[in-house]
Amino acid sequence: MENSKDVQNISLKANILNIIDHQYQIGEKLLPELELGRQLNVSRAILRSVLDELQHEGYIRRIQGSGTIIMNKRKKYTFNLSKLGSAAELISGYDVMNTDFIKIEDFEAGNGYAEKLMVEPDAHLLRVERVRSLDGTPAIYTYNTVVKDRLVNNKSTNLYAEIANSLSKTMSWNVETCDVSLRPYTADSKLAEMLHTYPGASLLLVEETARQKDGLPLDYSLDYYIADLFDFQIKRTLD
Repeated sequence: MENSKDVQNISLKANILNIIDHQYQIGEKLLPELELGRQLNVSRAILRSVLDELQHEGYIRRIQGSGTIIMNKRKKYTFNLSKLGSAAELISGYDVMNTDFIKIEDFEAGNGYAEKLMVEPDAHLLRVERVRSLDGTPAIYTYNTVVKDRLVNNKSTNLYAEIANSLSKTMSWNVETCDVSLRPYTADSKLAEMLHTYPGASLLLVEETARQKDGLPLDYSLDYYIADLFDFQIKRTLD
């Protein structure tokens, strides 16, 4: 867990990158440090530390006596929502995707999940919490809730490892269709910390229910995407 200073720097960095993405073109000058620090309500020392990091990463160039020049913007990735598969298969434009598993736990469905997943309230489900990074940048925070008894290898002694492998690499489950809804979402303090952004950052929430051939739900997921990192594409055709 980062300390408060680390969290502040991470939040400030994400905020400045968001400003660069939306308010500047490459080659333009960033606001002077004094004015930018006043706008962001941070000390000059903290601002300089974050600007040094952004310069090291190639986003800006600081020239003494001339100001700070915008050199680059954050990379954007394409996500094809028209297809069925894992994020690793549907997102393009990245070189490396890494998955950091926060938690995998067994719990009883209760009334809420029982209705969503068409199981009894005392059915055992698996909750998988994870963060996926693209080219080293945290980009997606996900909750998967899986119906344990509907997995093909649900008696496996390595069930958790198999689930982790399926979720992080490719959709290997017997999934026929997915019900998907999308809506804008605002990052709270937990999501901001997990995704290395700032509270209030714009996210896109993708809510998805994956169904087997018999129509029964296998997995219910909530995926929180940093909106500015993605171009979402949906292909529509006439039946």
